[in-house]
Amino acid sequence: MAASQEPPKPSASFWKAPPQWFAVLIGTLIILGIGSVDMVITPQLGSAFFYLLPVLYVSRHASWRAALACAVLACLVSLNADIITERPGTPMYLPFANAALRLGVLLIVVRLVDSLRSLNDSLEARVRDRTARLQAEVRERLKLENHILEIRETEQARIGQDIHDGLCQHLVATAFSTSMLQRKLEEQGSTESGDATEIVGLIDDAITQARDVAKGLYPVRLDEEGLETALLALANGASKRTGLRCSVSVAELPSALSEGTAVQLYRIAQEAVNNTLKHADASELDIEFESSIDSFDLRIRDNGKGMKAEARSGLGMGLHIMEYRAKAIGAKLEIAPNNGRGVIVRCVSNHDSPDHE
Repeated sequence: MAASQEPPKPSASFWKAPPQWFAVLIGTLIILGIGSVDMVITPQLGSAFFYLLPVLYVSRHASWRAALACAVLACLVSLNADIITERPGTPMYLPFANAALRLGVLLIVVRLVDSLRSLNDSLEARVRDRTARLQAEVRERLKLENHILEIRETEQARIGQDIHDGLCQHLVATAFSTSMLQRKLEEQGSTESGDATEIVGLIDDAITQARDVAKGLYPVRLDEEGLETALLALANGASKRTGLRCSVSVAELPSALSEGTAVQLYRIAQEAVNNTLKHADASELDIEFESSIDSFDLRIRDNGKGMKAEARSGLGMGLHIMEYRAKAIGAKLEIAPNNGRGVIVRCVSNHDSPDHE
């Protein structure tokens, strides 16, 4: 999920770091060119300084041995130019002394540049190492967070299944026994039969509520019945509980949509619907989902009273969990006004995200 470090482009790497042979060739040609000019100008206009430039270039882009060879070549070429342009009466040792001085200066420059290169390479290596470790830590963190989400889904499914298979069945048996008691009381003409009837109704309500809780914790199996069925059940449940008019529009889902992605999308839609029921004071709710082979777009919109910017903090942990679920599947979560009335919650795949797979 984490993005890997991209190698530099060939064109950019050529200009930033040319091959050593190319740098040596360019440096040699420049030295010979400077020497050719140096042999025809007057000694007062000596170009000894310009020999430093090709040596610096070779020191930057080639090995220190190549830079040393260029420094020696520069000194020999400059010595040859000094001898050719030497004034009459000049001591014979002076060109050789100047050449030795130039060589000493060039050697110092080569040494300094080589030290700077070594320091720069060391810093770059440390940066690459720390970047690699940071990327590894990010991958491990994302792996751990996704594992936590999987554990949460598993535990919710287990609790929902336990409620459905345990508590609901126990309540059904209790309702059946109470119903038998109510009929016996009626046959006996007891005045308590009405109370028994009321108890049966309360138990039936408890069964309905327990089943709703179980469905919320353990929705339909997305791998078997698909996201569309789960979203329809979510909308129908919201409509039955509150009378809210709910509609669901789902495009044909490609097989590329994994069960893990479908689960996270369902949980995002579930949280958005719950927020609408609690805060929006809406009369209509629309759930729309579109997908292709490598993208998806989930939208939940209502016609409620909307949400001010400062009110987002009131959603608390639910909003943060929605944002995290979107990030876990390589998507981004957007919450915005719905054409001036109500709110639209959108979860869309983000191909630029490093988490997107």
